[in-house]
Amino acid sequence: MTYNVILSKKDNSFIARVKEWPDVVVEKPTREEAVEQVKARLVEYLTQQVEIIPIDIDLPVDNGNPWLKNFGRFASDPTFDDLQAEIAAYRQAIDKE
Repeated sequence: MTYNVILSKKDNSFIARVKEWPDVVVEKPTREEAVEQVKARLVEYLTQQVEIIPIDIDLPVDNGNPWLKNFGRFASDPTFDDLQAEIAAYRQAIDKE
């Protein structure tokens, strides 16, 4: 498996940090030592210090249209037609201005 290592120089040493595992960090005097040590530290970390387990999660179903959940909400409202008429009249009044 391939992991990304962030290698940086600080004063007279090199710091190697595994990007995917921020707890795995080493600081060594040479670049080569830092890379080799971070490899060893990562193997130790993954085999002796942590447990990797798969989990399943259920995500809410996204129908893509937030308006659909309200579709038909006013189907049995006896004043809905009156509201629509008032909205239409208001729009016509604005258009005349």
